[in-house]
Amino acid sequence: MLSYRSKLLLNFTLLFAAFTLLLVGFQYNRERQYRRELLEARLLSYADLVAGDIETNGLNSTTAVEELKKVKLLLPKELRLTVIGKNGTVIYESDGMMPHEMGNHHDRPEVRLALNENEGSDIRASVTEGKEFFYFAKAYGSLIVRVALPYDDEVRNFMKADNVFLWFALMLFPIVLVLLIYISDHFGKAIAQLRLFISSADRGLVDYDQLKFPHSELGDVAATLTLKYRQLDESNRQIALERERLLRHFLYSEAGIAIFSPDRQKIFANPKFTQYANTILDRPTADLNALWSNDRFQPVCEFLEQNVNGGSPVQEAPLFRYTIQAGSSCFAVQVLIYSDQSFELSLTDITQAEQTKKLKQQMSNNITHELRTPVSSIRGYLETIMECAGLNEQRKNDFLVALITKAEEAPEALPLETIDVSRMVEDIADELRGGMEQADMEFQQLIQPGTTLTGNYSLVYAIFRNLMENSIRYAGQGTKMCAELYNEDKDFLYFSFRDTGCGVPEEHLPRLFERFYRVTEGRTRDCGGTGLGLSIVRNAVLCHSGEISVRNRKEGGLEILFCLKKNHKGGLRN
Repeated sequence: MLSYRSKLLLNFTLLFAAFTLLLVGFQYNRERQYRRELLEARLLSYADLVAGDIETNGLNSTTAVEELKKVKLLLPKELRLTVIGKNGTVIYESDGMMPHEMGNHHDRPEVRLALNENEGSDIRASVTEGKEFFYFAKAYGSLIVRVALPYDDEVRNFMKADNVFLWFALMLFPIVLVLLIYISDHFGKAIAQLRLFISSADRGLVDYDQLKFPHSELGDVAATLTLKYRQLDESNRQIALERERLLRHFLYSEAGIAIFSPDRQKIFANPKFTQYANTILDRPTADLNALWSNDRFQPVCEFLEQNVNGGSPVQEAPLFRYTIQAGSSCFAVQVLIYSDQSFELSLTDITQAEQTKKLKQQMSNNITHELRTPVSSIRGYLETIMECAGLNEQRKNDFLVALITKAEEAPEALPLETIDVSRMVEDIADELRGGMEQADMEFQQLIQPGTTLTGNYSLVYAIFRNLMENSIRYAGQGTKMCAELYNEDKDFLYFSFRDTGCGVPEEHLPRLFERFYRVTEGRTRDCGGTGLGLSIVRNAVLCHSGEISVRNRKEGGLEILFCLKKNHKGGLRN
């Protein structure tokens, strides 16, 4: 494949060659035409001389013919003279042929031109003599005077164009070719460097230090373009880096953060935002558009209507904050509108820090209250084991060790495996079938088959086992419970566990996950619980990098929302 320099040189050369050929051809034809006109002017003078004699003496007398012969003596010897009537009949012929022997000349080209245009010439072979002549004819009134020179070498040479211009063009061609090579090389280097730059830019492998452009107008333009591209490329790299940092910050932020377009379509949402939003919503859903129809987010909608899509701008900065109480959690809501009218919505669980403090403060009191003596301590652990009536002795021991001992140690020490969550929940339901039948309780499993995660089997087992046991104990006779996978992204599985029981008084919701906490002492004792079940659930969820919250359902009953990370290759979270 030819390089751009070669293509440019070839195109320039062909263009100049074509221009030269056209110019030489035009000049050659002009030179021939000029020489023909000179010869015609010479023959015209002869014809005018004959016509003047005919005008003086006429053609109807012997004297007039003799006068024509005298005039012929004044003309070149080789010149033929013919006088023709307007009807094409030959009246006089200088070669001595009889006019009636020559036939009608009306169809001769030069005669037709003279009849039509007053003058005419032609180069052709004579019909009567068979030789080639240069004919010239002119009309004078009712007569046409025709003169002719033999088209011999002398006339041919006279008619030939001068070759000086052709030789000049041939001499000029190599000079121009050298100039074209220089120009194409100058342009070609700049274009070749630009092509190399474009090819490298497509692969993201531009070596700007190796780009050298010639000092020309095109080279300067190319150098400026590559400089601007380099600045743009560097800006894009910085933007991509900042974008990655921002996304990582959003992804691992302690707050739930989501970005929405001006028409309120989700662009990005981190896992915590999804978890927190579904804690606030009436029903868990993967569609975050449900936010805009929920009464708790109406202040957000009103603020957006005032500041987005032509709303009346406010004097304050486009930032809005308020709080939402949802079950056991209280969330700080913040809306920040960007310059392109997209906006950021963040949800921060502002109860977590306070609950942590309360847990620390109450831990000693609870332990002292619940485990006053070694006997009460032993009783607490035994009750936890004994409630799992469907487990064999070995499994009870494993469960006790996994949940009470190992969960209190470093989570990194717990073994990891691939867990089929759907099958695990079905197995737990089979194990607790007797308790559900005794409570006349119906269980609905809405976790799709094949739903898996990498984690600790005992901890994940404990989550669903304790939640189901908790509903069997406290939801009441004839109620229903449901385990549902309501959302999934590339990192987390989002679950809802709910029942249709009587729920829990709102004032107790914030403390349900505390160890040894019981809503009422008498009720818990009657059911045989120790207050450890939901605490184990919470610890197991946190070990799997998840979040958990609890709320009373509007339809009645308790709902626990939690998420579990799909893959824990690096170990569980401490």
